[in-house]
Formats: sequence, C-alpha cells, structure tokens
Amino acid sequence: MGDTDSVLGRLVGSPRARLAALLAPSGGLLVALLFAPLSFMIAVSFARVSDASRIIWHPTAANYTALVDATPFWSTPFVTSLLLSVGIAAATTVVCLVAAYPVAYALARRDRGRRVVFFLVLLPFFTMYLVRVYSWYLLFGDGGVLNDIATVLGVGPVDAFGFGVPAIVVGLAHAQFPYMLLTLYAGIEAVDFDVLEAARDLGASRRAVFRDVLLPLTLPNVVAGSLFVFVPAFGSFVAPRFLSGSTVLLVGQLIAGRIDSFNIASASAAATVVVVLIAAAFGVAARYTDASAGGDH
Repeated sequence: MGDTDSVLGRLVGSPRARLAALLAPSGGLLVALLFAPLSFMIAVSFARVSDASRIIWHPTAANYTALVDATPFWSTPFVTSLLLSVGIAAATTVVCLVAAYPVAYALARRDRGRRVVFFLVLLPFFTMYLVRVYSWYLLFGDGGVLNDIATVLGVGPVDAFGFGVPAIVVGLAHAQFPYMLLTLYAGIEAVDFDVLEAARDLGASRRAVFRDVLLPLTLPNVVAGSLFVFVPAFGSFVAPRFLSGSTVLLVGQLIAGRIDSFNIASASAAATVVVVLIAAAFGVAARYTDASAGGDH
C-alpha cells in the first residue's frame, strides 16, 4: 500500500500532471464550445432534413454536390458568394496591410506620440461593433454624409458613395485595421535597426532595404496579420448586411439565409466547406512562415 501511495504521489506531483490539471478547464471549454458544435455541424452536412424540419440521419453527399450543381459550377449561388467573399476579404487585407505597415514602422522607430496614436486607433473600438458599422451606413448611404457634401458642392449625388463592394471593404478595413497594426508593430519593433542602417551604409536604396531586409524579417508578422484580417473579413456577416444595401450576397449571408429557411443541411455543408478552406489557409500560412523563418537561418 505504501508503494502504491508513493507512486500516486509522484504521478500527481509530476510536472506533466500539473500541466494537465492546468489545461483541463480550457481544454474542456474548447471541446464544449468548438469541437462538439463543429462535429455536429459536419454530421448534419451529411444528413437530410424532412419537410417537417426533422433531421434524418441517412449519410448522403447530396448537400455538397448541390453546392456546385450547375454548368459551369462557379455559377451556383454558393460558389459565386464564396468567390466574392474571398475577393472582398483579400481586398480588405491588402488595404489594411498597405495602410498599417508605414504606421507600424513609424511607431516602432519613434517613442514620441506612440501612446496617443495607439489610443486614437483603438478609440472607436470602445463602442459596439454594430454602432460603428451603422456609422459607415450613414456615411455611404444614398442620403448619407458623403452624398450630402457632394450635393452641396454641386457634383452629387455620386453613385460611387452608394452601397456595394467599396463600402464593405472600407467598413471591414476599419474594423480589422488594429489587428494588422498591432501585429506588424510587434514584428517591426523586434527588428535590429542597426542592420537596416548597415544596409544603407553599404549603398542599398531605401526600397532595397525594405524589400531585401525589413520585409523578410517581418514576414511572419505580415502573414499573421493578414490571417487576423482575412479570416474575420471572409466570414463577416454584420458589415456586409448593413453596407451592401442588399446588392451583394457574401457567403456568411448565404449560410444565414439557408438557416432562416430551415435548410440546415445545406447550410451545414456550406459552412463546412468554409471551415475547411480557412483551416487550409492557416496550414499553408504556417508552413510558409516556418519555411521563411528557416530560410533566414
């Protein structure tokens, strides 16, 4: 009995046991809130739904084939909305990257005013996301501020200020900009700027220093920041719903519409495809970042 107690005492007191005890609550929460609903969604995507909205657990791939059941396949509502969502998310990512990189570089090089800039960037996020989206709605609408100004100046109303893809990109870029900025700032701040000065002393132009030195050193942060922007923008629902004026149907809106019509099997199949694509994007980004980091050594 004494030997058994000593063995149990060593197991309980081992670092691995303590680590397991620390991770158990978060692991259980992750399983309950993520993996269990995700598994149920995938299971429903292979089921059928009766006219009485009852799930019939009969494995079938019809829900997936229906997503591309057209000639050509990219003309189906799902593929059309999926490609449009990818395009809008990519455009939002590019806008955030181009706008955030110079700001992050300036903040990393200078201490003066850094806190003020961060405060101004984060200030709008002390309000609800819905309120911020609605403010863009009031700005871009047919009777919004921009068109009122254009009318006063005698050049309006201007259709370019109306609802649609540009308004969605602007609204999403505003919402995701801090994630890109903070991620890039963390990477640029860790760079040894003496390396950049050495490259300049050896005759490299500013463009060459950025392309050959700074960008490779901060590439992991560029990839991470792009993912932080792309994934939420790709699955965004609130901003496109307000800013599209019902002229643009993104994949999140399509899935929500099928859920509202009780076509949950088709919605689950569409959502599963989206989850797989996002997981694949994370995998490719992780491998690319690791390869880049390894190449630097």
